[in-house]
Amino acid sequence: MKVIAVVKARNERENISETILSLKRQTLPLEQIIVVNDGSTDGTGELARELGCIVVDLPYHKESYVGKPELAERINVGLKLAGERDPDYVLTLDADHPLPENYVERLVKRMEANAKLVVASGYIEGEPYVETHPRGSGRLVKASFWKQVNNMQYPVCWGWESWLCFKAMQLGYEARCFKDIRSRVKRPTKEGKTGYGKAMYALGYDWKYALGRCFLTFLKTPKAGLKMFWEYIQHENVERLDIADWVNKMQKKRFWSRVWRIIKQGGRKS
Repeated sequence: MKVIAVVKARNERENISETILSLKRQTLPLEQIIVVNDGSTDGTGELARELGCIVVDLPYHKESYVGKPELAERINVGLKLAGERDPDYVLTLDADHPLPENYVERLVKRMEANAKLVVASGYIEGEPYVETHPRGSGRLVKASFWKQVNNMQYPVCWGWESWLCFKAMQLGYEARCFKDIRSRVKRPTKEGKTGYGKAMYALGYDWKYALGRCFLTFLKTPKAGLKMFWEYIQHENVERLDIADWVNKMQKKRFWSRVWRIIKQGGRKS
């Protein structure tokens, strides 16, 4: 079983060694670890090379690309290199995310047992959990599926990370986040990260789902919730992804199904 890891890193010298060593200790040995060194100035790339990784050095840029389409473009460089090595599975990981030793083996066993399960991850403690949306970091993907849908590349657009999960479901496959396979990141995801609202528009979110997500975020962090809502309604120059119409119809169907279920339950109680 050939598994290749693609680790994205930007000024992660303090964290990356623990993450790489956790990959080297996996009970299902990895074929290769590719580190996409995104313009680091702290020696991240040099350290990754010392630890035996293939390192792709990208040019320095001042601004952060976290959550933005430009980040997909950078990850794609590592994914292209991974694809050339003809893997069975590709693992994508952030540099501050060390994994338990049996993480990859447990996911592979479940994916091998279920031919329809093509995108999977464990649960990151303290992070939002959606069963049908594997986390971006720690995500394991069947290479044969990914080559089929986009030649093992993410679309360079807002919402690129969620696109892969929705695309799998659109084509009749499954995507799954397993809560019993746990790990921790050193930097929790910040509420209100740039682009959530734009991503919802690009993905085709039905307005009721988008409004609900903005409201739930507002209850925890008002500023982040308002920012998310503003990005959703002000979506100039945001490209709609190829799964947008499908996502919109799927969400509408789920919404009215839940409404009908509530009405039926209310009728039985009365």
